[in-house]
Amino acid sequence: MTNGDIERLGKRIGTSNTVSSDDLEMLQKYRETFQIPISHVFNFILDAARKIDKSSIVTFRIKRIDTIVEKLHRFYQDPNGKMKLSRMWDIAGCRCIMHSPDSEKLYQLLEVIENEYGPDIKIKDSVEESKPSGYRSLHVYVKDKQTQKHVEIQIRNVEQHNWATLVEIVDLLYGTKNKEYGAYNTLGRFLYLYSHASDLEEEDFVEMLRIERRMKIFEMMSNVLTGNYLNIRRQWLKQKQRGCYFVITANKGGSEIISFQSFDDAETAYYEKYLTNRDSNIVLTHLKMPDLEQISMAYSNYVLAMHAFLDDYRILVSKRMIQWLREGAYYKFMKYSRFYNSNVKCHFENLCIETNVLESCMNDPEIPRHQLMKWLKEIKQRLQLWSKETNDLFYSFAREIKGRRIIKWLVMSRARRLAKAVSEGQRSLRK
Repeated sequence: MTNGDIERLGKRIGTSNTVSSDDLEMLQKYRETFQIPISHVFNFILDAARKIDKSSIVTFRIKRIDTIVEKLHRFYQDPNGKMKLSRMWDIAGCRCIMHSPDSEKLYQLLEVIENEYGPDIKIKDSVEESKPSGYRSLHVYVKDKQTQKHVEIQIRNVEQHNWATLVEIVDLLYGTKNKEYGAYNTLGRFLYLYSHASDLEEEDFVEMLRIERRMKIFEMMSNVLTGNYLNIRRQWLKQKQRGCYFVITANKGGSEIISFQSFDDAETAYYEKYLTNRDSNIVLTHLKMPDLEQISMAYSNYVLAMHAFLDDYRILVSKRMIQWLREGAYYKFMKYSRFYNSNVKCHFENLCIETNVLESCMNDPEIPRHQLMKWLKEIKQRLQLWSKETNDLFYSFAREIKGRRIIKWLVMSRARRLAKAVSEGQRSLRK
């Protein structure tokens, strides 16, 4: 395809309500031309990132067809700008997730990239000062030395990555578009507040709690992710030939993950799935040494099996409740501890359901016995962790109460409801 062919294709797609089958095939062929440049950049980033942070996760993906189409539509509808397809520099993208919570290692990797690809790279830095939506990341655009095609590199720490994928999960579950349009609705407001949760003033923190409870974000996440984790885990255990290329399909009804040995096979499967599942989110991605935990973290917005939000939000709220008791803000404690109790009870029930499903898998000859026992051990560890942290919170409540007898009784009645939810989960586990 010549540059003229590419530009005319982009214009036809951007100005049409529907994309013809011929244009879809041309777009697919154009996407495939990024296989070589993305492989070059990925191998360099993988080696560089591991030298800085051995626990880093590096993946690559070629931009989804529907995302390219939506982006072209969006830009052609904007009277101030027309997006040329050849200048869409993020069609091929690498992502590096650093486990270090600070930003130092992100900039160490950026320096290595600058030394490798020279001064012509383009950098968008929203780490120190987030975008209005709350998004934080380093985006670096480099030109592959062999093909001269542009490749985007996203560099984030775990906390920044978890927030970005949370936005996409919320959009999928609630049918919103906060990723594309920013914090434009109530859920977007929650996501913005949550991105600044550790520094929120009291009024903003309470607003975040109210939105979460009204929209039942925690319960929705717990129900969907726990249920889908069971499905994904069984799929993973039954795949005997595992490659490094993955086609992941996600929608409200659940997710599917299929591995492939070669890029060509994965790309063919991706395109076929796109043609028959246009209402689903479908991505083709690559990890060098994949396991279920890594792929679930890197693409939690597609796998829909686990997310740090469920632990992080619970811990965030529990710390604020302890602070309210310490300050004598008993009314706030009593009011918002009901939210906390409801979320904990919901998630404990979902974890208990997982143990029952696991039992139903015990007689499945397609799943190795040692994998089932590993799964059972993981469930026990998660339940025990939640039990321990909830019991610790119970004792923290008792230490911080300094009010009158009636206050102590009311506070501990809330704590006893928590303890009941924990004990019910523990009894279920012992069964």
